[in-house]
Amino acid sequence: MQEKQEQKMALLDKVLNTISEGVIVTDAEGEIIFFNEALENMEGLKSSEVVGRYLSDIYRVTPGKSDHSLVIKSGKPYQEQTITYFTAEGDEINLMASYYPVEHRGEIIGAFSVCRDFTRIKDLITKNMNLQRQVHAKEGNVKPLHNGTRYRLDDFIYAGEQIDMLINQAQKAALTDFPVLVYGETGTGKEVLAQGIHNASARQVEPFVGINCAAIPETLLESTLFGTVKGAFTGAVDSQGLFQQAGKGTLFLDEINSMPATLQAKLLRVLQERSYRRVGSTRELPLECRIITSTNVDPHECIEKGTLREDIFYRFAVFTLFIPPLRERIKDIEELITHFINNFCRVYGQVSVKLNPELKQAFFSYDWPGNVRELQHVIESSLVMLNPDDKELTFEHLPSYIRPKFKQQTSHYVKYTAEGNSLNQVLRNTEKQVIEEALRSHRGNITRAAKSLGILRQNLQYRMRKLGVKAE
Repeated sequence: MQEKQEQKMALLDKVLNTISEGVIVTDAEGEIIFFNEALENMEGLKSSEVVGRYLSDIYRVTPGKSDHSLVIKSGKPYQEQTITYFTAEGDEINLMASYYPVEHRGEIIGAFSVCRDFTRIKDLITKNMNLQRQVHAKEGNVKPLHNGTRYRLDDFIYAGEQIDMLINQAQKAALTDFPVLVYGETGTGKEVLAQGIHNASARQVEPFVGINCAAIPETLLESTLFGTVKGAFTGAVDSQGLFQQAGKGTLFLDEINSMPATLQAKLLRVLQERSYRRVGSTRELPLECRIITSTNVDPHECIEKGTLREDIFYRFAVFTLFIPPLRERIKDIEELITHFINNFCRVYGQVSVKLNPELKQAFFSYDWPGNVRELQHVIESSLVMLNPDDKELTFEHLPSYIRPKFKQQTSHYVKYTAEGNSLNQVLRNTEKQVIEEALRSHRGNITRAAKSLGILRQNLQYRMRKLGVKAE
């Protein structure tokens, strides 16, 4: 029995010393009984130096007041807490820790914590913010496209009415300071549109700062937005947040539906009061920047699922701009193909490359789940595969992952013709019939009809207006 117990302990010891998270275990009095290798690397301490000693001997905590003591007393876990401190060499360490009590036979016998090191992520965010701040400081009177942006509204490539209408709406939004909510699938160009609005506005000489809310850990997002003051938490230093970095320019919050609800509530207060506080500060700072947000999911669906607060939606959606997916913009595909081929031919030294007619038709029939970004990638990857003497892109030049999907559709292709409008009329009538049938099947409920057709509610409403279809 003892041998079995020793084997079990050896296995657990090996597992806990192999994982990348730091683990520390204490008994009910706070004596350290386990300290794994990952935590040794994070904190620069050796297990042999700390095991057998109390938490208060190793860390700056009062006996009985450590996080381990708190969870032992309350009997409840204490999760996702940010810890920042400095090593003896002066390096800043950022951890996210969760604390758990351990119960045995109805009695709490100790506690353990699990730590993840987010120092590298925090460093990347800080470096990015510092670089942008240095650029703006050096340039003084910043000119458009030297303000953290690359795009204007003129950079949208399109031929259809949908994007033409969108650009017209964006130009109107640029003339105001109202918040803007942009929504569309991944790869449709939400940040391009946000940058275009900024560069068409009176704020164009000011910074444009963008951040993807889904890419930043929840525990770092608040300090990234608001900034921190020295002493706000262990090791905290004075740092600017994105509100302050954006200055009188524009702050773009991409995928705001990924932001925690508690932080959305704080953001709502900032918008209402036009002021904010750094984390750990009592001083109010004025909010001078304009805020543009985006979602990659229909905002009404986000509200239903609870990922977007309804009150913040109405606050942000003074201007709501919808970017249709590429599969619903057939006219734009040809314009984009021509643009990307010409652009990448210049980059890779190709001359007069054309798209094989059959492949071109396949481009029109493909769904493009990655939208414009995927189309750009496919064309660039295909051009790289051309031989020096090749003048035509064919199926064989396509990336291997997408080639089978395109070839499966060739049997359904109809030769494209520009003669007359008969095909357009047939497609228009067919689309109208499908929409009318979907509405009938769902008793005029536009939301359910849109879901059955696999499109957004707002897009269905746009098509109904365009085709003269009325809900029953």
